[in-house]
Amino acid sequence: MKKSIKILILSTIILTSLILEITGLSTDIGSYYAYVLKPLIWIFIGIICYFFFKDDVVANLKYKKEVNFCVIVATLIYFIIYFILGYIKGFAHNPYDSSLKGILLNLWTFVPILIVKEYARFYMINNCGKKRILIWALLISLLFVATDLNIYKFDTYFESRLSTLEFIMETFVPSLITNLFLTYISYFASYKATIIYSLLPQLAMYVLPILPDIDWATTSILSAIIPFFTYIYVNYLINKMDKTLKRKDNKTVGIKGWIAMLCFVVLMILFGLGVFPVEPLVIASNSMYPKIKKGDIVIIKDTDVNDIKQGDIIRYRMDSYYVVHRVVSISKDEEGNLEFITKGDNNNDVDLYPVKQQQVSGVIKLDIPYAGYPTLILSELLNTNNSEKVTVDKGRID
Repeated sequence: MKKSIKILILSTIILTSLILEITGLSTDIGSYYAYVLKPLIWIFIGIICYFFFKDDVVANLKYKKEVNFCVIVATLIYFIIYFILGYIKGFAHNPYDSSLKGILLNLWTFVPILIVKEYARFYMINNCGKKRILIWALLISLLFVATDLNIYKFDTYFESRLSTLEFIMETFVPSLITNLFLTYISYFASYKATIIYSLLPQLAMYVLPILPDIDWATTSILSAIIPFFTYIYVNYLINKMDKTLKRKDNKTVGIKGWIAMLCFVVLMILFGLGVFPVEPLVIASNSMYPKIKKGDIVIIKDTDVNDIKQGDIIRYRMDSYYVVHRVVSISKDEEGNLEFITKGDNNNDVDLYPVKQQQVSGVIKLDIPYAGYPTLILSELLNTNNSEKVTVDKGRID
């Protein structure tokens, strides 16, 4: 049997294994599916894979040692950044059963599946031939992306343009990047390296009693950038070992450059999370024109309310909106708490309600003209509910 036919048959079997989830029958079966049936199905797939490819020689392993080392380093970097974020943002108790029985039961639900996936990936990508290898790599990666998706939530992914965007950016793209990376590593190393990279983060999730309290979006970004930059470095390393890079190119591309880019991306993540004493905000109206215009990005610094002066431009919270307006006067309420009267420079009147000190969340320190327009345009395209828009003369950003 031709190797390509074997790969297509194995791919069909893997996709067929998802039928119970797609049709909803797995929900009817209940926990028996997750704890018994699904692991057994994947073990069966692993047996098929073994008999399909046991006699096929995989010879593309000359970089195995170097690639394995890079994967181990990438895994360590992932954990270092992950727990640094936990140190900054805080930790939370692991919601999974932390008893020995619970841990073993949870490990049974994913360890056999993960091992078989990487075993199958390794033999599929290394037996498809060098002709059209990039197309094969993409198709194999997409196959395993399909196995990673939460089929139970599939309908919710496309309920609205916003949910679709969230699905693409927070779920599909990170999963695709990770699977492309794992497929690439499988091609140049072995399934052992990809098992290590895939297994250790999930082991931590099920075994450790406490975990970093960071949101899913941040975890997704981290899960995407680590394999992305690791791929760049591994690719550079392989090219260098093959001597396909010119000497002058080697002077400008190297590990220092990739580390610098990785640090930059991590800093951007931390910046967006509000870890630093300053954070960005996209302005969505012209209520502060001409000082601050629609589409600008302002940099906000955490400031003690007692240090705020008349004339400062502050950010405050009103219902579900952030407002950026200028302080025109400061007073105190009956309890002695500060109140700020604010006004948009482009508005005729002051804002309808005094701003309580607990509403204030920073002072504007820098304005970057037009830098936020791409984000603003995307947000307006996704906001189809016009009833959610509010008027600027009430001091809200629409």
